[in-house]
Amino acid sequence: MLDYDLHCHSTVSDGLLAPADLVARAAGRGVKHLALTDHDDVAGLAEAAAAARLHGLELINGVEISVSWRNHTVHIVGLRIDPACALLAEGLRTIRNSRGARAQKMAESLAKCGIGGALEGAYRYAANRDIIGRTHFARFLVEAGYAKDVRSVFDKYLVKGKPGYVPHQWAALQDAVGWIRGCGLSGWMAKN
Repeated sequence: MLDYDLHCHSTVSDGLLAPADLVARAAGRGVKHLALTDHDDVAGLAEAAAAARLHGLELINGVEISVSWRNHTVHIVGLRIDPACALLAEGLRTIRNSRGARAQKMAESLAKCGIGGALEGAYRYAANRDIIGRTHFARFLVEAGYAKDVRSVFDKYLVKGKPGYVPHQWAALQDAVGWIRGCGLSGWMAKN
């Protein structure tokens, strides 16, 4: 049995469980080494570390950084980072600050096709309002009956060419890799 999980999200970004609950669930499933890699934020790492100590689990500090690269959005996963590193903190803050404006544009686009209240609905699913994203909109649209599941919402509303899609310029790849490498990383990987 594999006892590593090197990529998971909590309610700090678009996950469904609080950091401590996520750690408890992982421990209950036999995970011994867990990386919390929330999107563009490290705010859950302290809570997760405390829970990891209680459950005898090794927490690996991580983050998943949203990046624009060659006209594509790519997510860079950084592991064994120092969450207190000022370089990383400033870079992540810049990304988070741009998410609210994008969410507003997404809601306006959805309103034009007859879906009102999308921004408020999406925020109900975002425990961390700074990390509002497409997944939060998708959960709202399922709840409101516009699609049967999250995957269907993306296909119908939230991908390029669909009414709720808003292109966005994330961090540059070289910047994200620099933040990670400059903050104690021992390795990195890219994820689409």
